[in-house]
Amino acid sequence: MKISTGKRRRILFHFFLGIGLPSLLLGYLAFRGIQNDQALLEKERLSTHRGISELITKSIDEKLLDVEQSFIDAIASQRQPHDSQLVDSLDSLKKEHPVVEELFLLETTGGIQLPVAKLLFGPDESLPTSSLDTPTSFLRTGQQYEFQQNSYSDALASYQQGFDQASTPQVKGRLLIAIARVQEKLTLLREARKSYQAIAEDYSQTRMASGIPLGVAAGLELGSLSLARDEASSSIQTLMGLYKNLIEGKWALEESQYDFFASQVKKSIDEIFSQDGLYSSPQSFKETFERLAEEEEKRRKITRRLLAFQANAAGNLQAQARRRVGNLDNGVKRVNLEIEGGTYLVSLLHPQIESQVDGVWGLLLNSEQLKAELLQPLIKRHTDSENVAWTVRGTDGQALLRSENPNGSMTIKTSFVGNLPPWSLELSQPSSPLLETFLTSRQSVYFYIFLLLAGILVFGLTLTIRTVTHELELARMKSDFVSTVSHEFKSPVTSIRQVAEMLKAERVPSGERRQRYYDVLVEQSQRLSLLIENILDLSKMDEGSKQVQFEKLDLAPLLHEVVETFQHRVRDNGFILQEKIDGPLPVNVDRTAITQAMTNLIDNAIKYSGESKTIEVQAFVQDQDLVVAVQDFGIGINKEELDKVFERFYRGGDELTRTVKGSGLGLTLVKQVAEAHQGTVDVQSEPGRGSTFSLRLPLHLREDS
Repeated sequence: MKISTGKRRRILFHFFLGIGLPSLLLGYLAFRGIQNDQALLEKERLSTHRGISELITKSIDEKLLDVEQSFIDAIASQRQPHDSQLVDSLDSLKKEHPVVEELFLLETTGGIQLPVAKLLFGPDESLPTSSLDTPTSFLRTGQQYEFQQNSYSDALASYQQGFDQASTPQVKGRLLIAIARVQEKLTLLREARKSYQAIAEDYSQTRMASGIPLGVAAGLELGSLSLARDEASSSIQTLMGLYKNLIEGKWALEESQYDFFASQVKKSIDEIFSQDGLYSSPQSFKETFERLAEEEEKRRKITRRLLAFQANAAGNLQAQARRRVGNLDNGVKRVNLEIEGGTYLVSLLHPQIESQVDGVWGLLLNSEQLKAELLQPLIKRHTDSENVAWTVRGTDGQALLRSENPNGSMTIKTSFVGNLPPWSLELSQPSSPLLETFLTSRQSVYFYIFLLLAGILVFGLTLTIRTVTHELELARMKSDFVSTVSHEFKSPVTSIRQVAEMLKAERVPSGERRQRYYDVLVEQSQRLSLLIENILDLSKMDEGSKQVQFEKLDLAPLLHEVVETFQHRVRDNGFILQEKIDGPLPVNVDRTAITQAMTNLIDNAIKYSGESKTIEVQAFVQDQDLVVAVQDFGIGINKEELDKVFERFYRGGDELTRTVKGSGLGLTLVKQVAEAHQGTVDVQSEPGRGSTFSLRLPLHLREDS
């Protein structure tokens, strides 16, 4: 056993030295190749992503430069910042460029003007109060009649006389509002309505002493008058028009003034809506009102944002403007401001136009438009979603924009030109499943090399182990065969020698006894002859030198002869051989080979019959085959050993079968004889119930064989 283990180790060592070690070396080289290729790939990816980021940031800068230059050209052609032509031109230009939130003028005195902005309101106390121009006597006289004496007719006459003599729109408007008020008190509703309409048309921007525009007050009164006359549709239309004018900034109002009038208008509209059946098309009015309310909320946010900028940004922007050189090549300076929790993207236009105005022009950029209309489409156009993941982050690190698959290893992070917008752009390599990465990337060739090497190693190792195991098993079986055959040879030779010596020495007194000894000599010589023939025939068949001589004969007499021979030999041991032969059985066979095969099958049945002493030999024709079956009722064969019994040198695995004498070649020879006759041999067995070996021979040999 030590010799077998040493041989196994030598074979495995040679396998490792000849196949394993070179495979490990190739595997190491492949691994280094993966590392080098990965480094090269990372370098290429970094270069590609750097080019993409530079292209995106440069494109954003160019877009902003185009916008800035268009405003510079428009401003440079005008000298007065409040010129209506300039305001209209800038307003049209702002509509062409949605990325511009607002245009402003940073005055040298420290203020910020928003000449184009349409605000809902201004800061409280930002509007000057008005003083009453002459003549005031008619107004004072009319107020005494109206409020002290409750003489509305006299008050109306005094107001009308003053209105006729007034020369300024401010005084006329104030007297006309007083006239309309007294007409309401006198229930002259038609006349009052005409007066309010005249105010709305001719004196809308005229202000009262408190600074309130007359047009706003007239609009509220017209809505109330229409409702009082049961003209709900006319009333709601008037109030809707007033609400729309307030939202569009028709009148300059302080925040408190705007809130008061807007709340009054909305309250009046809600009251009308609550009274069903007063007006037609209620759903249409409600939808219009909802749209106006949404627009008001939107403009309110914009107004408060711009007012916060106007009130707090001047100091910082003046400091930036004093630095004569901008942070861009064209002299434009871009600044990011944080005011009351809001971010303002500012572009101060270059100082070449400062000589025409008393201050510096600037643009307030819309960050939402910048993200949605410029940045996101630009990134999508220049990146491949399958190969590049991207994220735009704000100053707080939160993601503002991101690709559909933002996860992955970041390759580059960059900011925008002039730090505007003040965001960062991150490009990453999208993460993908490991197997997909190996199969689709350039490293896949190394992955396949690994698989090939692993397959070679596993296959080679498995083949080597199986070969070694087979060889060792074959060596063991050969060793058992030599030992068994030596014993098989020794036993008959010893018997023959002993009997021959006794006969030679004439120590056998009776003829009957001598005859018995002669029988022993014949039996042992036949046994020795069968063993030698099995070994020689198997060797010849392996070498292909044994020629099969076919002849046509009746197999029934031949089988009967073989059975009779065995019956004579084993009669004294109590065996009974039963024949079930359906003759005649004409077939083309080699007489000697078939005789030897049948002898081996019957001999094998006798050896393994155990306690049973009955052997059945059957022969019959089935389909186109002649079947010869030998059945014993002995120890049987385990199921897992059925496929091995025809292997050379193989013998049963338990102790009982191993004690039976034999060379392990008999069934192997039977199988080769069957194949030489274009037939087959099979076995059916069950432990403890015996075995049946069936030799199946074709009645007609195939000519191609």
